[in-house]
Amino acid sequence: MTEDSKKIESKIENKDAYKFALDTRNFEIALFWQRSNYFLVLNSALALGFFNLQKQEYAWLLAVFGFLASYLWFQVNLGSKYWQVRWENRLSIFENEVSPGLNFFSANWQTIQKDVEDSLGNTRDDKGSLRKWVDKQVLKKPSVSYNMTLLSLGSMLAWALLAVIRIWKTALQ
Repeated sequence: MTEDSKKIESKIENKDAYKFALDTRNFEIALFWQRSNYFLVLNSALALGFFNLQKQEYAWLLAVFGFLASYLWFQVNLGSKYWQVRWENRLSIFENEVSPGLNFFSANWQTIQKDVEDSLGNTRDDKGSLRKWVDKQVLKKPSVSYNMTLLSLGSMLAWALLAVIRIWKTALQ
C-alpha cells in the first residue's frame, strides 16, 4: 500500500466509504430512470407526430429520427446499467472485506431467493390463485432495467420497420 493510500484510508471510515458507494449506486439507478423517461417521452412525441402527419412524404424522416432516438436510448440504457453494476460489485467486495455475512450486496443466490420467498410468505395457503401465480413470477426475478432496455431495442426496431414501410410506400407512388 502506498503512503498516499494509507493517508486516504485513515481519513475515510468504512461506513462513510460504504455509504458513498451505496449513494452512487442509487444515483446511477435514478439516472437510468430519468434518462429512460426522457427517451420514452421523446419517442412518444415522435410517434404522435408520425401518425398524425398531414403530409406523408415527411413521415420517413420522423421514422428515421425515431430510430436514432431509440438507438441512443438503447445505448444510454446499456451505459447506465454498466455503472450500476460496477457500483453494486464494489459494494459486494467491500461487504465481504469489511462486514462478512452482511449479505446486502454480497449474498449468494440461495440467500436472496430465500429472503424473497420469506417476505412473500409463500408458505401461506390462504392466498388466492392469482396471488400465488404473481408471487411465482416475482420469484423468477425479472430485471426491470433489462426490460426497459428491451423496450428501447423494440422501439428501435419498430421505427426501422416504419421507416422502411414509409419509404417503400413513397417509392410506389
